[in-house]
Amino acid sequence: MSNKVFLFVADAGSIHTAKWVDYFVGKGHEVHLATFAKNNITLCENIYFLSGFEPSRSGGNYHYLLGIKPLSAIIKRIKPDVINAHFSYSYGLVTYLASKFSKSNSNLSVVCHGSDVLAPPLPSIINRINRFVLNRVDRVFVVSDQIKDRVERLGVNPLNLFIGQYGVGSVDIVVEKDIDIISNRAYIPNSRIDFLLDNISNLDLLDRKVVFVVPHISEEEFETIKLKYPNVIFYKALDYKEMQELVGRSKLYVSATQSDGTSLSLLEALNLGCVPLISNIVSNRSWVLDGINGYLFNSDKEFKNKLKILLNKEDLNEARFLNHQIIDSRGRYSVQMRKIEKFLLNSE
Repeated sequence: MSNKVFLFVADAGSIHTAKWVDYFVGKGHEVHLATFAKNNITLCENIYFLSGFEPSRSGGNYHYLLGIKPLSAIIKRIKPDVINAHFSYSYGLVTYLASKFSKSNSNLSVVCHGSDVLAPPLPSIINRINRFVLNRVDRVFVVSDQIKDRVERLGVNPLNLFIGQYGVGSVDIVVEKDIDIISNRAYIPNSRIDFLLDNISNLDLLDRKVVFVVPHISEEEFETIKLKYPNVIFYKALDYKEMQELVGRSKLYVSATQSDGTSLSLLEALNLGCVPLISNIVSNRSWVLDGINGYLFNSDKEFKNKLKILLNKEDLNEARFLNHQIIDSRGRYSVQMRKIEKFLLNSE
């Protein structure tokens, strides 16, 4: 496979973007990255910052539309073989319009990560934008069957879909486990962090070490939850290496997301020997069989009962072993990214 020119349009400060971009840099392709983010954590040296505004996770990023003209100029200049945008209605829309204005013949693809199609803001409007964008690009990448089903309902041809996750790297299972429970999902409504904290605090866990990493929380909210739950150790944000270390030291991983793709945090928990107790949604059922390699829950009662079961288990090694096998079979980074590379290049 000859080297190609790739243009990624994505959040340069996201580990998800770094996983994609760094792979193609490492393969020797000519890689460019256009972003609305303020910082770049990828290995890409050809970086273009499209806006001076700070992006907001709560929406209202209308300034993205101002990036269409400069992005179109970038496309004209570098003439990429492949353009790949992450998140359908934001970067995807801007990238599609820029490619049209530049009269580009590049292979254009969009990655749907989950919330952009499963739980978008202003659904009546965003669903129309998603339908518009996803039916006009060459390839659509989705990270779970649940997202696939939603995208197909938007009219996208299944032959243009790739279903999968970029995966995680090989690690040794950490034996020393000094943290009992960890949560590391962003502090947004879909994560239901308060649900987890309320239910955990109602149990007798005085002798347990509970850690919550809550990215994207305001300073005021952070101070509020620290006062309300004094027995929980809180972090606002950690770099990727520090997060991996904490998950590796943890016995149980908890998540209460209402909708999701195949989350990177779940795959990392499985990979690092952290047994999951997670919401019973389609994407989670693709990785966890209830009572075998972890537990699924539908209600607060189920969550508390299953958490007690897991905390009282003396030996979780069987579940950890099964999870490592699952990741080895269909969640390894190098294997999954080779499949993605072929898909993006439309090669057999």
